[in-house]
Amino acid sequence: MNGQPAYSVASRSASGGALLLVRQAVVQGMNFCGLIFLARCLSITDYGFYGIVFFLFSFILNFGDIGLSASLLRQKEEPTPEDFSSVFSAQLTLSTAAAALFAAASPLLCKAYGLPFSYSQYFILISASLLITAFRAIPITKLERHIDFKWLSIIEIIQTAVYNVMASAMAFYGYGPLSFTLALLCRVLIGCILVNIVSQTPLRLNFNRTLIKKHMGFGLPYQAGNFVNSLKDSITTIVVGLVIGTAPIGMISMASTIATFPVMLTGILGRLFFPAFARTINDKPMLEKLFALSIRINNAVVAPLAMFILFMAKPFTLHIFGEKWIESETMDFWFLLWPANLFLPMLTVCTCLLNAHGLSKIVLKYSLLWMLISLGLGTPLVLIFGAQGACYSNIVVNIATITITWEMRKYVRCNILKETLIGWLPAVLLVWFPLLYTRFFEIGKLHLFSCVFFYFAFSIVLMYIISKKDIRTLMVKSIKIQPTNIDPYMVKEAV
Repeated sequence: MNGQPAYSVASRSASGGALLLVRQAVVQGMNFCGLIFLARCLSITDYGFYGIVFFLFSFILNFGDIGLSASLLRQKEEPTPEDFSSVFSAQLTLSTAAAALFAAASPLLCKAYGLPFSYSQYFILISASLLITAFRAIPITKLERHIDFKWLSIIEIIQTAVYNVMASAMAFYGYGPLSFTLALLCRVLIGCILVNIVSQTPLRLNFNRTLIKKHMGFGLPYQAGNFVNSLKDSITTIVVGLVIGTAPIGMISMASTIATFPVMLTGILGRLFFPAFARTINDKPMLEKLFALSIRINNAVVAPLAMFILFMAKPFTLHIFGEKWIESETMDFWFLLWPANLFLPMLTVCTCLLNAHGLSKIVLKYSLLWMLISLGLGTPLVLIFGAQGACYSNIVVNIATITITWEMRKYVRCNILKETLIGWLPAVLLVWFPLLYTRFFEIGKLHLFSCVFFYFAFSIVLMYIISKKDIRTLMVKSIKIQPTNIDPYMVKEAV
Protein backbone atom coordinates (compact mmCIF):
# COMPACT_ATOMS: atom_id res chain seq x y z
CA MET A 1 0.00 0.00 0.00
CA ASN A 2 1.62 3.19 -1.17
CA GLY A 3 2.71 5.58 1.48
CA GLN A 4 2.08 3.23 4.35
CA PRO A 5 4.81 3.04 6.98
CA ALA A 6 7.00 -0.06 7.09
CA TYR A 7 5.68 -1.99 10.06
CA SER A 8 4.11 -5.39 10.58
CA VAL A 9 0.34 -4.95 10.54
CA ALA A 10 -0.10 -8.43 11.97
CA SER A 11 2.19 -7.97 14.95
CA ARG A 12 0.93 -4.48 15.76
CA SER A 13 -2.68 -5.55 15.51
CA ALA A 14 -2.17 -8.56 17.75
CA SER A 15 -0.44 -6.58 20.48
CA GLY A 16 -2.81 -3.69 19.86
CA GLY A 17 -5.84 -5.88 20.55
CA ALA A 18 -4.42 -6.89 23.92
CA LEU A 19 -3.54 -3.28 24.75
CA LEU A 20 -7.06 -2.16 23.90
CA LEU A 21 -8.49 -4.66 26.38
CA VAL A 22 -6.05 -3.62 29.10
CA ARG A 23 -6.71 0.05 28.43
CA GLN A 24 -10.47 -0.41 28.51
CA ALA A 25 -10.35 -2.37 31.76
CA VAL A 26 -8.06 0.14 33.49
CA VAL A 27 -9.96 3.18 32.22
CA GLN A 28 -13.36 1.75 33.16
CA GLY A 29 -12.05 0.86 36.61
CA MET A 30 -10.66 4.35 37.22
CA ASN A 31 -13.83 6.00 35.91
CA PHE A 32 -16.00 3.88 38.21
CA CYS A 33 -13.81 4.75 41.23
CA GLY A 34 -14.00 8.43 40.29
CA LEU A 35 -17.76 8.15 39.94
CA ILE A 36 -17.97 6.76 43.47
CA PHE A 37 -16.05 9.74 44.87
CA LEU A 38 -18.23 12.25 43.01
CA ALA A 39 -21.43 10.48 44.08
CA ARG A 40 -20.36 10.58 47.72
CA CYS A 41 -18.98 14.14 47.74
CA LEU A 42 -21.37 16.06 45.48
CA SER A 43 -24.90 17.05 46.40
CA ILE A 44 -27.70 15.33 44.50
CA THR A 45 -28.34 18.54 42.53
CA ASP A 46 -24.66 18.93 41.59
CA TYR A 47 -24.53 15.26 40.61
CA GLY A 48 -27.47 16.00 38.30
CA PHE A 49 -25.51 18.93 36.87
CA TYR A 50 -22.61 16.50 36.35
CA GLY A 51 -24.93 14.44 34.13
CA ILE A 52 -25.99 17.55 32.21
CA VAL A 53 -22.40 18.65 31.61
CA PHE A 54 -21.19 15.36 30.21
CA PHE A 55 -24.25 14.84 28.05
CA LEU A 56 -23.91 18.30 26.52
CA PHE A 57 -20.14 17.84 26.05
CA SER A 58 -20.64 14.54 24.21
CA PHE A 59 -23.58 15.88 22.23
CA ILE A 60 -21.87 19.05 21.00
CA LEU A 61 -18.68 17.13 20.26
CA ASN A 62 -20.58 15.54 17.35
CA PHE A 63 -20.74 18.93 15.64
CA GLY A 64 -17.01 19.54 16.01
CA ASP A 65 -16.01 16.52 13.95
CA ILE A 66 -18.97 15.46 11.73
CA GLY A 67 -17.22 12.16 11.04
CA LEU A 68 -14.17 13.61 9.28
CA SER A 69 -11.73 11.60 11.42
CA ALA A 70 -13.64 8.41 10.62
CA SER A 71 -13.36 9.25 6.93
CA LEU A 72 -9.56 9.47 7.21
CA LEU A 73 -9.52 6.08 8.93
CA ARG A 74 -11.80 4.55 6.32
CA GLN A 75 -9.66 5.85 3.44
CA LYS A 76 -7.76 2.88 1.99
CA GLU A 77 -4.76 4.86 0.76
CA GLU A 78 -2.55 6.71 3.22
CA PRO A 79 -3.94 10.26 3.69
CA THR A 80 -1.75 13.01 2.32
CA PRO A 81 -0.63 16.04 4.35
CA GLU A 82 -3.29 17.96 2.43
CA ASP A 83 -5.96 15.52 3.66
CA PHE A 84 -4.85 15.97 7.26
CA SER A 85 -4.59 19.76 7.05
CA SER A 86 -7.97 20.13 5.31
CA VAL A 87 -9.74 17.98 7.88
CA PHE A 88 -7.98 19.81 10.72
CA SER A 89 -9.08 23.17 9.30
CA ALA A 90 -12.70 22.04 9.06
CA GLN A 91 -12.63 20.54 12.58
CA LEU A 92 -11.06 23.66 14.08
CA THR A 93 -13.66 25.88 12.41
CA LEU A 94 -16.57 23.72 13.56
CA SER A 95 -15.20 23.28 17.09
CA THR A 96 -14.61 27.02 17.44
CA ALA A 97 -18.15 27.78 16.30
CA ALA A 98 -19.65 25.11 18.58
CA ALA A 99 -17.61 26.27 21.58
CA ALA A 100 -18.51 29.93 20.99
CA LEU A 101 -22.22 29.18 20.66
CA PHE A 102 -22.16 26.97 23.74
CA ALA A 103 -20.42 29.65 25.80
CA ALA A 104 -22.85 32.32 24.57
CA ALA A 105 -25.81 30.09 25.44
CA SER A 106 -24.58 29.37 28.98
CA PRO A 107 -26.88 31.95 30.68
CA LEU A 108 -29.86 30.51 28.79
CA LEU A 109 -28.91 26.98 29.83
CA CYS A 110 -28.71 28.07 33.45
CA LYS A 111 -32.17 29.59 33.21
CA ALA A 112 -33.62 26.54 31.41
CA TYR A 113 -32.34 24.13 34.06
CA GLY A 114 -33.14 26.42 36.98
CA LEU A 115 -29.48 26.82 37.93
CA PRO A 116 -27.83 29.91 39.49
CA PHE A 117 -26.29 32.29 36.95
CA SER A 118 -22.87 31.58 38.48
CA TYR A 119 -23.01 28.11 36.86
CA SER A 120 -22.32 29.83 33.53
CA GLN A 121 -18.61 29.66 34.37
CA TYR A 122 -18.77 25.87 34.31
CA PHE A 123 -20.37 25.85 30.87
CA ILE A 124 -17.59 28.16 29.68
CA LEU A 125 -14.97 25.70 30.94
CA ILE A 126 -16.70 22.99 28.90
CA SER A 127 -16.60 25.31 25.88
CA ALA A 128 -12.82 25.60 26.24
CA SER A 129 -12.59 21.79 26.38
CA LEU A 130 -14.59 21.54 23.16
CA LEU A 131 -12.20 23.91 21.39
CA ILE A 132 -9.10 21.98 22.48
CA THR A 133 -10.48 18.70 21.11
CA ALA A 134 -9.89 20.02 17.57
CA PHE A 135 -6.12 19.92 18.17
CA ARG A 136 -6.04 16.25 19.16
CA ALA A 137 -8.29 14.67 16.51
CA ILE A 138 -5.74 14.49 13.68
CA PRO A 139 -2.83 13.15 15.80
CA ILE A 140 -5.12 10.47 17.26
CA THR A 141 -6.35 9.54 13.78
CA LYS A 142 -2.79 9.18 12.51
CA LEU A 143 -1.82 6.88 15.41
CA GLU A 144 -4.96 4.79 14.88
CA ARG A 145 -4.27 4.39 11.17
CA HIS A 146 -0.80 3.12 12.01
CA ILE A 147 -2.29 0.81 14.67
CA ASP A 148 -0.07 2.43 17.32
CA PHE A 149 -2.31 1.49 20.23
CA LYS A 150 0.56 1.37 22.70
CA TRP A 151 0.85 5.14 22.94
CA LEU A 152 -2.88 5.67 22.60
CA SER A 153 -3.45 3.33 25.55
CA ILE A 154 -0.80 5.02 27.68
CA ILE A 155 -2.16 8.49 26.93
CA GLU A 156 -5.76 7.43 27.63
CA ILE A 157 -4.77 5.93 30.97
CA ILE A 158 -2.75 9.04 31.95
CA GLN A 159 -5.50 11.50 31.12
CA THR A 160 -8.14 9.32 32.79
CA ALA A 161 -6.02 9.17 35.94
CA VAL A 162 -5.52 12.95 35.87
CA TYR A 163 -9.24 13.58 35.49
CA ASN A 164 -10.41 11.18 38.19
CA VAL A 165 -7.77 12.10 40.78
CA MET A 166 -8.32 15.82 40.24
CA ALA A 167 -12.14 15.63 40.16
CA SER A 168 -12.28 13.36 43.22
CA ALA A 169 -9.86 15.47 45.27
CA MET A 170 -11.61 18.75 44.43
CA ALA A 171 -15.05 17.27 45.12
CA PHE A 172 -13.78 15.95 48.47
CA TYR A 173 -12.60 19.43 49.43
CA GLY A 174 -15.94 20.99 48.52
CA TYR A 175 -15.37 22.61 45.12
CA GLY A 176 -18.64 21.27 43.74
CA PRO A 177 -19.16 21.50 39.97
CA LEU A 178 -15.75 23.15 39.52
CA SER A 179 -14.21 19.76 40.37
CA PHE A 180 -15.40 17.86 37.31
CA THR A 181 -15.54 20.77 34.83
CA LEU A 182 -11.97 21.91 35.53
CA ALA A 183 -10.79 18.28 35.66
CA LEU A 184 -12.35 17.67 32.25
CA LEU A 185 -10.54 20.69 30.81
CA CYS A 186 -7.23 19.44 32.23
CA ARG A 187 -7.89 15.95 30.91
CA VAL A 188 -8.50 17.19 27.37
CA LEU A 189 -5.53 19.58 27.51
CA ILE A 190 -3.07 16.96 28.79
CA GLY A 191 -4.29 14.38 26.31
CA CYS A 192 -3.95 16.92 23.49
CA ILE A 193 -0.37 17.81 24.45
CA LEU A 194 0.73 14.19 24.84
CA VAL A 195 -0.83 12.92 21.61
CA ASN A 196 0.75 15.76 19.63
CA ILE A 197 4.17 15.03 21.13
CA VAL A 198 3.90 11.32 20.28
CA SER A 199 2.32 11.71 16.85
CA GLN A 200 4.52 14.63 15.71
CA THR A 201 1.87 15.58 13.18
CA PRO A 202 2.16 19.16 11.92
CA LEU A 203 -1.14 21.03 12.13
CA ARG A 204 -1.70 23.75 9.60
CA LEU A 205 -4.67 25.50 8.04
CA ASN A 206 -5.71 24.46 4.54
CA PHE A 207 -9.30 25.09 3.49
CA ASN A 208 -9.35 22.77 0.48
CA ARG A 209 -13.06 22.56 -0.25
CA THR A 210 -12.71 19.59 -2.58
CA LEU A 211 -10.99 17.45 0.04
CA ILE A 212 -13.31 18.59 2.83
CA LYS A 213 -16.35 17.76 0.70
CA LYS A 214 -14.90 14.34 -0.12
CA HIS A 215 -14.44 13.43 3.53
CA MET A 216 -17.85 14.82 4.48
CA GLY A 217 -19.42 12.41 1.99
CA PHE A 218 -18.61 9.53 4.31
CA GLY A 219 -18.29 11.44 7.57
CA LEU A 220 -21.77 12.96 7.76
CA PRO A 221 -23.74 9.66 7.58
CA TYR A 222 -21.30 8.07 10.00
CA GLN A 223 -21.60 10.89 12.52
CA ALA A 224 -25.36 10.86 12.17
CA GLY A 225 -25.31 7.52 13.98
CA ASN A 226 -23.47 9.02 16.94
CA PHE A 227 -25.83 11.98 16.93
CA VAL A 228 -28.91 9.74 17.00
CA ASN A 229 -27.44 7.63 19.80
CA SER A 230 -26.86 10.78 21.84
CA LEU A 231 -30.46 11.86 21.33
CA LYS A 232 -31.70 8.36 22.18
CA ASP A 233 -30.09 8.63 25.60
CA SER A 234 -31.09 12.25 26.15
CA ILE A 235 -34.50 11.84 27.75
CA THR A 236 -33.16 12.15 31.30
CA THR A 237 -30.96 15.16 30.59
CA ILE A 238 -33.26 17.06 28.26
CA VAL A 239 -36.84 16.15 29.16
CA VAL A 240 -36.52 15.41 32.87
CA GLY A 241 -34.08 18.26 33.44
CA LEU A 242 -36.12 20.90 31.65
CA VAL A 243 -39.50 19.76 32.98
CA ILE A 244 -38.69 18.78 36.59
CA GLY A 245 -35.22 20.08 37.46
CA THR A 246 -31.61 19.11 38.03
CA ALA A 247 -31.98 17.01 41.20
CA PRO A 248 -34.17 14.36 39.49
CA ILE A 249 -31.46 14.03 36.82
CA GLY A 250 -29.02 13.19 39.58
CA MET A 251 -31.34 10.60 41.09
CA ILE A 252 -32.12 8.89 37.77
CA SER A 253 -28.45 8.96 36.77
CA MET A 254 -27.49 7.31 40.04
CA ALA A 255 -30.32 4.79 39.72
CA SER A 256 -29.04 3.93 36.24
CA THR A 257 -25.52 3.49 37.58
CA ILE A 258 -26.74 1.19 40.33
CA ALA A 259 -29.00 -0.87 38.10
CA THR A 260 -26.87 -1.20 34.97
CA PHE A 261 -23.24 -0.92 36.05
CA PRO A 262 -22.80 -4.63 35.11
CA VAL A 263 -23.30 -3.58 31.47
CA MET A 264 -20.06 -1.56 31.69
CA LEU A 265 -18.21 -4.86 31.29
CA THR A 266 -19.78 -5.44 27.87
CA GLY A 267 -17.80 -2.49 26.55
CA ILE A 268 -14.60 -4.31 27.41
CA LEU A 269 -15.77 -7.55 25.82
CA GLY A 270 -16.81 -5.66 22.70
CA ARG A 271 -13.08 -5.19 22.06
CA LEU A 272 -12.93 -8.97 21.62
CA PHE A 273 -16.17 -9.53 19.74
CA PHE A 274 -15.68 -6.99 16.95
CA PRO A 275 -12.25 -8.17 15.75
CA ALA A 276 -13.30 -11.81 16.12
CA PHE A 277 -16.29 -11.21 13.83
CA ALA A 278 -14.27 -9.11 11.39
CA ARG A 279 -11.67 -11.86 10.97
CA THR A 280 -14.18 -14.65 10.41
CA ILE A 281 -16.58 -12.67 8.25
CA ASN A 282 -15.94 -14.96 5.25
CA ASP A 283 -16.17 -18.18 7.30
CA LYS A 284 -19.88 -18.37 8.04
CA PRO A 285 -19.90 -21.58 10.14
CA MET A 286 -17.15 -20.19 12.39
CA LEU A 287 -18.84 -16.78 12.48
CA GLU A 288 -22.09 -18.35 13.64
CA LYS A 289 -20.30 -20.26 16.42
CA LEU A 290 -18.49 -17.13 17.58
CA PHE A 291 -21.67 -15.06 17.48
CA ALA A 292 -23.58 -17.60 19.58
CA LEU A 293 -20.72 -17.86 22.06
CA SER A 294 -20.43 -14.07 22.27
CA ILE A 295 -24.12 -13.78 23.15
CA ARG A 296 -23.63 -16.41 25.83
CA ILE A 297 -20.45 -14.89 27.30
CA ASN A 298 -21.75 -11.33 27.34
CA ASN A 299 -24.83 -12.42 29.28
CA ALA A 300 -22.77 -14.69 31.55
CA VAL A 301 -20.57 -11.77 32.60
CA VAL A 302 -23.50 -9.41 33.23
CA ALA A 303 -25.82 -11.93 34.90
CA PRO A 304 -24.11 -12.51 38.30
CA LEU A 305 -23.58 -8.79 38.91
CA ALA A 306 -27.13 -8.03 37.79
CA MET A 307 -28.58 -10.74 40.05
CA PHE A 308 -26.47 -9.46 42.93
CA ILE A 309 -27.86 -5.95 42.45
CA LEU A 310 -31.39 -7.31 42.18
CA PHE A 311 -31.16 -8.67 45.73
CA MET A 312 -28.54 -6.37 47.27
CA ALA A 313 -29.22 -2.93 45.77
CA LYS A 314 -29.76 -1.20 49.11
CA PRO A 315 -26.58 -2.30 50.93
CA PHE A 316 -24.61 -1.88 47.68
CA THR A 317 -25.81 1.71 47.32
CA LEU A 318 -25.28 2.49 51.00
CA HIS A 319 -21.69 1.23 51.20
CA ILE A 320 -20.54 2.30 47.72
CA PHE A 321 -22.30 5.59 46.98
CA GLY A 322 -23.41 6.85 50.37
CA GLU A 323 -26.42 7.21 52.65
CA LYS A 324 -27.94 10.23 50.92
CA TRP A 325 -28.87 8.11 47.89
CA ILE A 326 -30.72 5.61 50.09
CA GLU A 327 -32.84 8.41 51.50
CA SER A 328 -33.68 9.88 48.08
CA GLU A 329 -36.08 8.70 45.37
CA THR A 330 -33.16 6.91 43.71
CA MET A 331 -34.22 3.65 45.32
CA ASP A 332 -37.65 4.00 43.67
CA PHE A 333 -36.07 4.22 40.20
CA TRP A 334 -33.31 1.60 40.00
CA PHE A 335 -35.66 -1.41 39.78
CA LEU A 336 -37.37 0.11 36.72
CA LEU A 337 -33.98 0.51 35.02
CA TRP A 338 -32.66 -2.95 35.95
CA PRO A 339 -34.27 -4.78 32.94
CA ALA A 340 -31.62 -3.21 30.69
CA ASN A 341 -29.31 -5.99 31.92
CA LEU A 342 -31.52 -8.49 30.10
CA PHE A 343 -31.29 -6.78 26.71
CA LEU A 344 -28.09 -4.73 26.37
CA PRO A 345 -25.66 -7.70 26.36
CA MET A 346 -27.45 -9.06 23.29
CA LEU A 347 -27.58 -5.63 21.65
CA THR A 348 -23.84 -5.09 22.07
CA VAL A 349 -23.00 -8.33 20.26
CA CYS A 350 -25.50 -7.71 17.46
CA THR A 351 -24.17 -4.22 16.73
CA CYS A 352 -20.60 -5.57 16.74
CA LEU A 353 -21.55 -8.10 14.07
CA LEU A 354 -23.37 -5.53 11.92
CA ASN A 355 -20.40 -3.17 12.12
CA ALA A 356 -18.03 -6.02 11.22
CA HIS A 357 -20.15 -6.48 8.09
CA GLY A 358 -19.77 -2.74 7.39
CA LEU A 359 -23.50 -2.19 7.93
CA SER A 360 -23.35 0.94 10.08
CA LYS A 361 -26.39 2.38 8.23
CA ILE A 362 -28.52 -0.48 9.51
CA VAL A 363 -27.31 0.23 13.05
CA LEU A 364 -28.27 3.87 12.44
CA LYS A 365 -31.75 2.81 11.30
CA TYR A 366 -32.43 0.91 14.50
CA SER A 367 -30.88 3.63 16.65
CA LEU A 368 -33.24 6.11 15.01
CA LEU A 369 -36.20 3.87 15.80
CA TRP A 370 -35.21 3.57 19.46
CA MET A 371 -34.58 7.32 19.69
CA LEU A 372 -38.07 8.08 18.38
CA ILE A 373 -39.59 5.66 20.91
CA SER A 374 -37.52 7.12 23.74
CA LEU A 375 -38.38 10.76 23.08
CA GLY A 376 -41.83 10.23 21.56
CA LEU A 377 -43.05 8.04 24.42
CA GLY A 378 -40.81 9.36 27.18
CA THR A 379 -41.81 13.02 26.91
CA PRO A 380 -45.54 12.53 27.63
CA LEU A 381 -44.72 9.91 30.29
CA VAL A 382 -42.45 12.39 32.10
CA LEU A 383 -45.19 15.02 31.94
CA ILE A 384 -47.69 12.55 33.41
CA PHE A 385 -45.60 10.53 35.90
CA GLY A 386 -42.62 12.80 36.52
CA ALA A 387 -39.15 11.25 36.70
CA GLN A 388 -40.60 7.73 36.81
CA GLY A 389 -41.96 8.33 33.32
CA ALA A 390 -38.40 8.30 31.97
CA CYS A 391 -37.90 4.89 33.60
CA TYR A 392 -41.09 3.51 32.02
CA SER A 393 -39.89 4.77 28.65
CA ASN A 394 -36.56 3.08 29.21
CA ILE A 395 -38.29 -0.28 29.71
CA VAL A 396 -40.14 0.05 26.40
CA VAL A 397 -36.94 1.02 24.54
CA ASN A 398 -35.09 -1.96 26.01
CA ILE A 399 -37.83 -4.33 24.88
CA ALA A 400 -37.77 -2.68 21.44
CA THR A 401 -34.10 -3.61 21.03
CA ILE A 402 -35.32 -7.17 20.38
CA THR A 403 -36.21 -5.98 16.87
CA ILE A 404 -32.53 -6.08 15.91
CA THR A 405 -32.56 -9.87 16.29
CA TRP A 406 -34.83 -10.05 13.22
CA GLU A 407 -32.08 -8.34 11.25
CA MET A 408 -29.47 -10.81 12.48
CA ARG A 409 -31.29 -13.71 10.79
CA LYS A 410 -30.03 -12.40 7.45
CA TYR A 411 -26.40 -12.90 8.48
CA VAL A 412 -26.21 -15.72 11.04
CA ARG A 413 -28.28 -18.66 12.19
CA CYS A 414 -28.45 -18.53 15.96
CA ASN A 415 -31.01 -19.15 18.65
CA ILE A 416 -30.31 -15.91 20.52
CA LEU A 417 -32.86 -16.63 23.25
CA LYS A 418 -31.28 -20.01 23.96
CA GLU A 419 -27.76 -18.57 24.19
CA THR A 420 -29.02 -15.78 26.44
CA LEU A 421 -30.65 -18.28 28.81
CA ILE A 422 -27.48 -20.39 28.90
CA GLY A 423 -25.53 -17.25 29.75
CA TRP A 424 -27.80 -16.51 32.70
CA LEU A 425 -27.97 -20.13 33.86
CA PRO A 426 -24.86 -20.18 36.14
CA ALA A 427 -25.88 -16.97 37.93
CA VAL A 428 -29.44 -18.24 38.44
CA LEU A 429 -28.26 -21.64 39.68
CA LEU A 430 -25.86 -20.00 42.15
CA VAL A 431 -28.16 -17.20 43.32
CA TRP A 432 -28.57 -19.07 46.58
CA PHE A 433 -24.97 -18.10 47.43
CA PRO A 434 -25.51 -14.34 48.08
CA LEU A 435 -28.88 -15.07 49.71
CA LEU A 436 -27.31 -17.62 52.05
CA TYR A 437 -24.30 -15.39 52.61
CA THR A 438 -26.47 -12.60 53.97
CA ARG A 439 -27.97 -14.98 56.55
CA PHE A 440 -24.60 -15.76 58.11
CA PHE A 441 -22.83 -12.40 57.80
CA GLU A 442 -23.78 -8.82 58.51
CA ILE A 443 -23.52 -6.95 55.22
CA GLY A 444 -20.69 -4.51 55.85
CA LYS A 445 -18.27 -3.30 53.18
CA LEU A 446 -15.88 -6.23 53.49
CA HIS A 447 -18.61 -8.86 53.38
CA LEU A 448 -20.33 -7.04 50.51
CA PHE A 449 -17.18 -7.16 48.38
CA SER A 450 -16.45 -10.76 49.39
CA CYS A 451 -19.96 -11.85 48.50
CA VAL A 452 -20.02 -10.26 45.04
CA PHE A 453 -16.46 -11.45 44.29
CA PHE A 454 -17.11 -15.11 45.08
CA TYR A 455 -20.55 -15.11 43.46
CA PHE A 456 -19.14 -13.59 40.27
CA ALA A 457 -16.10 -15.90 40.29
CA PHE A 458 -18.13 -19.08 40.81
CA SER A 459 -20.57 -18.09 38.05
CA ILE A 460 -17.77 -17.37 35.57
CA VAL A 461 -15.96 -20.62 36.41
CA LEU A 462 -19.16 -22.58 35.83
CA MET A 463 -19.71 -20.83 32.49
CA TYR A 464 -16.09 -21.54 31.50
CA ILE A 465 -16.58 -25.23 32.25
CA ILE A 466 -19.70 -25.25 30.06
CA SER A 467 -18.06 -23.37 27.16
CA LYS A 468 -14.32 -24.05 27.58
CA LYS A 469 -13.55 -25.14 24.02
CA ASP A 470 -15.55 -22.37 22.35
CA ILE A 471 -14.01 -19.67 24.57
CA ARG A 472 -10.52 -20.71 23.49
CA THR A 473 -11.58 -20.40 19.86
CA LEU A 474 -12.94 -16.90 20.50
CA MET A 475 -9.68 -15.78 22.12
CA VAL A 476 -7.63 -17.12 19.20
CA LYS A 477 -9.80 -15.37 16.64
CA SER A 478 -9.78 -12.13 18.63
CA ILE A 479 -6.01 -11.83 19.02
CA LYS A 480 -4.73 -13.64 15.93
CA ILE A 481 -5.08 -11.53 12.79
CA GLN A 482 -4.52 -12.22 9.14
CA PRO A 483 -2.21 -9.61 7.53
CA THR A 484 -4.44 -9.20 4.48
CA ASN A 485 -7.64 -7.24 3.88
CA ILE A 486 -7.09 -4.91 6.82
CA ASP A 487 -9.62 -2.11 6.80
CA PRO A 488 -8.55 0.90 8.90
CA TYR A 489 -12.20 1.75 9.51
CA MET A 490 -12.59 -1.56 11.34
CA VAL A 491 -9.78 -0.53 13.64
CA LYS A 492 -11.61 2.71 14.40
CA GLU A 493 -14.83 0.82 15.21
CA ALA A 494 -12.88 -1.40 17.60
CA VAL A 495 -11.47 1.62 19.43
